Amino acid sequence: MILALEGVPLVIVSIIAFILILGIIIVIHEGGHFFFARRAGILCHEFSIGMGPAIYKKKFKETTFCIRAIPIGGYVSMAGEEVTSELVKVGNQVGLNILDGKVSEIVIEETMEAMVKGEIVDLDLYGQDGNPLFIEINDGFQNHYYEVLNDAYYVFKKGDKLQITPYDRSFESKSLWQRFLTLFAGPFMNFILAIFIYLIVSFASGMPNYESRVIGSVSQANSNLVVEENGNTDYLLKAGDEITEVNGVKINSWNDLSQELDKLLETNTTRVNLVILRDSETKTVSFDCYTYIASLGLSNIEAPIKELPNGLANGLVVGNLALRYLDDGNKGQYPLAYGDVITKVRVDKVNADKTVDTGKVVELTTWNQMIEIFKNTDVANVYFEYYSSSKNGIVSIEECAALQTYGNEVLDNQRIEKIQIKIGISPATHFDFFGSIGNAFTNFWSDFTLIFRTLALLIAPSSGIRQVGVSDLSSFVGIFDLVKTFISSGFLPLLAFAAMLSVNIGVMNLLPIPALDGGRIVFLGYELITKKKPSKRVENIINNVFFILLMILFVYVTFNDIMRMIRK
Repeated sequence: MILALEGVPLVIVSIIAFILILGIIIVIHEGGHFFFARRAGILCHEFSIGMGPAIYKKKFKETTFCIRAIPIGGYVSMAGEEVTSELVKVGNQVGLNILDGKVSEIVIEETMEAMVKGEIVDLDLYGQDGNPLFIEINDGFQNHYYEVLNDAYYVFKKGDKLQITPYDRSFESKSLWQRFLTLFAGPFMNFILAIFIYLIVSFASGMPNYESRVIGSVSQANSNLVVEENGNTDYLLKAGDEITEVNGVKINSWNDLSQELDKLLETNTTRVNLVILRDSETKTVSFDCYTYIASLGLSNIEAPIKELPNGLANGLVVGNLALRYLDDGNKGQYPLAYGDVITKVRVDKVNADKTVDTGKVVELTTWNQMIEIFKNTDVANVYFEYYSSSKNGIVSIEECAALQTYGNEVLDNQRIEKIQIKIGISPATHFDFFGSIGNAFTNFWSDFTLIFRTLALLIAPSSGIRQVGVSDLSSFVGIFDLVKTFISSGFLPLLAFAAMLSVNIGVMNLLPIPALDGGRIVFLGYELITKKKPSKRVENIINNVFFILLMILFVYVTFNDIMRMIRK
């Protein structure tokens, strides 16, 4: 099922889905902070979704709920989180509005009307020692002492107010446990959301019935399954077919089928012969499986069925691509494209000391050769000779922009098979209550640990060859591009992607980096160990410095994402 609205362009649907997915994840994250902050009695000035200028504001009780123009990020502004300069101090001219003998509003804007006006002589609007809040002003004749309500407001201009922050309503006044829960609740709610979504996906899709040998669905990815008869398109395999034999071996379950398909990789072949049972009738079908060289991002998945161009006796028609080009002066050029025909390849081995061993040029006639070449290839630079559909001519190996394979360390770390030989079929599913629950938690744990495995590659690759760097990270632009891809796959894959994104955001926020939730929790750990609160001014400076560094990283990653989209 493709997730789309009839008559609505894919990009519009993608934008809507992108905003909804990020919006829900952010609301859940910030909602966790907000709930535990309010439960601890912390004053929350603002609950904001998005960044930039506000496009909608609504005050409810003490908190202003706000939607901002840029649909990324969000925050809960809690009283006492940061060190800020005093809004009013001795010597300032202010106005006071009085309610039942106590100050209800401190008017900072001098041009606004107020019941009492004067210069501040003394004040305490924090009350850390349990003393009542007060402000003393001189109206030009004498001093006047007023108590201040705990929920009084600063008034900046008409309609622009900020509630004052007594010590007992501030973040820093709460116990270590309350502050920890308030900080941890955001990422924790992201984890809860992810598990909830994975439960929905598991129960909706059902569990694969590996004890059966019945086909549940057939993908359109393997164009070799497509047959044209009398102008009509049909498929060699269909949902409901029962596979009884693979390459002459009888099978009794889907697990048996998988074992036989694994043997294709051992023999470097893609040809498969199946005996199927359809409507009580036995049929024999033969075809080539599709091949995905995952280490390179090269495949014949959904490759167009067409005759080779004139002058080409042999060649491999290219399908879907996710190639990784080297920055060798050709950065930004993505010449090899869908539908092109590869005729030759040269694989240059990259050694641990970064030296390169130049390989031999191999003429290609079958995908079996590609399997044999790349099955035992680790990190390598790859050059192709190919027929370019856009140029209507041959691009030589010398002209080809260099590609590089992902090495074994990266692939094993990410749990990716180097070479994938697939038919394009899935087993029938069945309802399994406990199996679906277990599958949801398995998916969650896989996503949770994936981030740490990726960070290990990013920080300290054991092979000595760094293949994952900052340039491989994605910002909201990259996320939007992925949303477009998953929308084309269907609603359930899009939901699973949203769950993975929620886990990512939760884990990233727990990293021990100042300015993130995890960094602030580290400061709580320091307080727990030393029994002393860290200097708020020092903590604020560290957080601000790292926030600026994170913003620089964000801009850099966003720029790379935009360039990747332009290259496509």
